[in-house]
Amino acid sequence: MPFLSAKRLRRMATPLVLSIFLLLPVISEGQYGHRCEVIPKDPYIEFGSNIKIKFKKTCNKTISDSHGKIYWTINNKSIDESLYETNTTFAAVTIYNLSLPKAIVQCHSHLTQQVLGGTIIQTYWKPRNISCVTYISQQDFTCRWEHKIKPTSKITYTVYRKWENSQDAWESDHCSSGSMSCTFNKSLPMLSKLNYITVRAESTVWETISDTLELDPWDTMKIDPPKNVRVVPLPAHLRVEWERPGGTDFLDQVIHCQVKYAKHVMDTSMNTVAKTASVTSVEVESCTNHTVSVRCALDKAPWSEWSRQVTVLSSLNVSTVQLDLWRKMDAPDNTGTRTVHLMWKSISPACKAIDGYRLTYMADEKHMPDRHLDTVVDKASITVDQRAYRVTLAAYRGDTTFSEQSIYVPAVGQSLPQVRGAQASAHDGDIQVSWVVPPLYLVHGYIIDWTTDGDTYTWLQSQDTHITLTGLQPFKLYNITVTPLYDDQTGLEKVIQICSVQRAPGNISSVDVHVQDKSAQVNWTAVPQSQCSGDVVNYTVFYKTETQPELNVTVNSRKQGVTLEPLQPDTRYSVHVMARAVTGATNSSVIHFTTSRYGRTFIIMSCVFGGFGVIIVLVTGLFCVIQWKRFKGKIVPNPGLSSLEFWSSQDCHKIQPFNNPSELETFCEMIYPCEVNTITDDIMGSTSTEDRDIQDMGKETVCDQTERWSSGFGSRTFCDSQPREESSNLGLAPTLLPLLAQQDGEINLLESTTSEDSSSEPSDLQASESCPVNPYRLQTPGECPVRLGLGGGEATSGTTEESRSLLNTQQHSSIAPLTAYVTLDMFEHRVRESKRT
Repeated sequence: MPFLSAKRLRRMATPLVLSIFLLLPVISEGQYGHRCEVIPKDPYIEFGSNIKIKFKKTCNKTISDSHGKIYWTINNKSIDESLYETNTTFAAVTIYNLSLPKAIVQCHSHLTQQVLGGTIIQTYWKPRNISCVTYISQQDFTCRWEHKIKPTSKITYTVYRKWENSQDAWESDHCSSGSMSCTFNKSLPMLSKLNYITVRAESTVWETISDTLELDPWDTMKIDPPKNVRVVPLPAHLRVEWERPGGTDFLDQVIHCQVKYAKHVMDTSMNTVAKTASVTSVEVESCTNHTVSVRCALDKAPWSEWSRQVTVLSSLNVSTVQLDLWRKMDAPDNTGTRTVHLMWKSISPACKAIDGYRLTYMADEKHMPDRHLDTVVDKASITVDQRAYRVTLAAYRGDTTFSEQSIYVPAVGQSLPQVRGAQASAHDGDIQVSWVVPPLYLVHGYIIDWTTDGDTYTWLQSQDTHITLTGLQPFKLYNITVTPLYDDQTGLEKVIQICSVQRAPGNISSVDVHVQDKSAQVNWTAVPQSQCSGDVVNYTVFYKTETQPELNVTVNSRKQGVTLEPLQPDTRYSVHVMARAVTGATNSSVIHFTTSRYGRTFIIMSCVFGGFGVIIVLVTGLFCVIQWKRFKGKIVPNPGLSSLEFWSSQDCHKIQPFNNPSELETFCEMIYPCEVNTITDDIMGSTSTEDRDIQDMGKETVCDQTERWSSGFGSRTFCDSQPREESSNLGLAPTLLPLLAQQDGEINLLESTTSEDSSSEPSDLQASESCPVNPYRLQTPGECPVRLGLGGGEATSGTTEESRSLLNTQQHSSIAPLTAYVTLDMFEHRVRESKRT
């Protein structure tokens, strides 16, 4: 099929694409139905109002034929069918009191469950809570209101003011603003007529108008704050004076005022003719700076601003001054001498009400010298002996003494009452202390003092047997003392220690991690017990990898270590320790560690086996060296010490074959040809003592040699025990052994090639080429005329002398190489025998 050109393809594709786009609306209408109009479309209505939504049914033939089977939803929730209205043309729903900022109303088909249409209803609020103020001094009229809108909405507000003038005609004015306040500058309202205020809010899509506010102009008047405020300090009181606000402008109006001082606010009023006003405060704290201010307002009008603040120091009320003298005693020394620490609540030096304090103490009605203390001092110390003392403190001014108070210091070892069952508990930073009245004594009060450092004390007197201490410092250990008071003396004190608030345990300062491949030992230092810290109940170790969730292990407070396992080898972990107590928990710093790739056991076993391997290698190497040295040290037989003998055929037949009957080879047939290259006397050297010993071994009998040689092959031969003639030794060192060959059943000594011919090729190659086959293989079992031995021996036939002469002739000749047939096993056997001997 021929390929279509690109131009032809575009020409065919264009009608197809146009057909698809034309069919899409048809397909969509058939699948989803036709969206009909919903009236009104996306309206804005006032919050809490009603709205009716209509749906035109005639636009959808399916809905028209199904007799109006539709339903309505608002924000995907069905609307009650009682609110539906329907006819042949429209379907409607009425929503009452819509109280949503945004509502999506949709119309659905019961038949197909399709959304036929919908609308989005958004609500808005009308401006409300309108208030207006008339500022007399600025002659401005300002109105403010509230309006719930979206922060991003841009709204334009317009305030309309309307009033009736003196000719009974209506006048109006307005101002515009983009915020929820608007000011009519230099435009005061008519005070004799009512004003009507309306606020209109307008956006780009909706508009609303507030309800009309009816105002009396006098109710909007905000007068200026009072001027010339004066404060006069009185004993235990303050007197405040001020002038009428506005001068003579509002003489016909009643003005209400408020006076603020310390933490109090006093209300008072000024009648229509009063030009000044004054008020006396309730009792105030003596010798204390007080700040006073005043504000006023017309009847039903807003309050003016507060006047300028006036600060004044209140006078001292001598009759109410209480020094609250108290003492704390140190333990006496060996002589009974002790130090008494006196403390009192001093009068503020700013009062300048006193010149100082006079301290007097006496024992057994004997007065000690008086001590004069400055006004800024609120504590002193005296040293007394073991006797009981009465200490008196008085404030004085000139010759006048007032507010005198004394305290009793008991003698050392004096039996005095003490409270019982004293206990304390802390809750929300406060400490509750309770105790039991001491028996058999009439107690008229108790002194409770507390301190955190033993230097600064706070104390108070109570008539009850319980008290709550407040305003305490957190995480501080308090020493609380309860001392009973009876008659004019004091009893023994009872001390209680408690913390106002306990904190979590102290920090875990030291955390160590010892890492293995699949485990880690985490150790930490126990949290030391400190003041106001809870006791550790347990420790929890948290650990995790970078990718896995956190795990934990919890141990009791007596342990300071834990083993984390199983862990992943060669993995990075993070760990921290948490000390938990009833009062809270404390975490250590996070420590990171990485587990080992291999464990300690693996490393130890690898070292052990590696050591054994090294030892084995060393032993094996040493053994091989020893064996090599033994091999190198073996005695190599000297071919120059070999001997040659002729055997008769009869002697050859006496040699039995090998033990294996299947083998037809005889002892003679084991002799193979070998070529011995030329060896000079300079190389071989002369015959040594060891060589002569080997030659002497040739004196053995033929039988002995035969049995000895045969034993190496596993067979035995029959030989007579008669000694044979000693064979002549052939010295092969200076000469070479001639080659023996069999030709036509006779033994001939063949001369080998000269040394020049043999030296042209390597010696091992010459040997392999000169002895390709065993010449004895061609002999019959009956033909064994020649015997070749390593050791010396006697000849057995008449041909011995002839052979010996031939050998001697060849021995002294200058012919280089000779060839001999030598049995290798006989060489080895002879070497072993020579070593044994």
